Amino acid sequence: MTTPPASPAPRPQVPLAVIIAICAFALLLIPFAGLAAWKSWERAHPGEFTADPPFCELLTPETVHRLVPTSYGGRADAASCSWSAPREEGPNRAGVHLLASRLTEELAGKDLRKQRGDLPGWEKNTVADVPGVGEEAFVRYQAQQSGGRITAQVTFRRSNMVVAVAYTRTDGDREAARAGAVDAAREAAGRLTTAGRRGR
Repeated sequence: MTTPPASPAPRPQVPLAVIIAICAFALLLIPFAGLAAWKSWERAHPGEFTADPPFCELLTPETVHRLVPTSYGGRADAASCSWSAPREEGPNRAGVHLLASRLTEELAGKDLRKQRGDLPGWEKNTVADVPGVGEEAFVRYQAQQSGGRITAQVTFRRSNMVVAVAYTRTDGDREAARAGAVDAAREAAGRLTTAGRRGR
């Protein structure tokens, strides 16, 4: 009579608590791995600028005086600078406002595209590219129904810096507002090379 083969020994079962603990640990590692990957990318693509420039120095006094002849000095804020006509000229006075943000190159590009599509308060059908200013740039307009106030704003990106320069006039001259904003933005883009650059 043939003896039947012996049954294989039962495999030891892993306790359910151990399986749950392993899964939980793996889930905890995922965000840390993502963060580490982002930090690695950020270190590899930080951009040209590692510090904020002195914003009020991005436009020369000559340019400011040409755009707003009665302006004096510049009023600096955490990430901006403003040059305005005196308050005696009324609430609709002329002025130049510069606003900047320093990000990584990828986030700067995304921020510029987001601003281009984010148009509350701005005209929707007059947004246009502005060649020759930074690495990419666009212009948009904000017109006041009464009083003849018109604002042209040029927003541009240079590496990891996004800068918006708005020029407001009180005579309703759209072309002059655009020309002034483009000239100021072009000057600001050029003067960024002398402030806040990596390795300086």
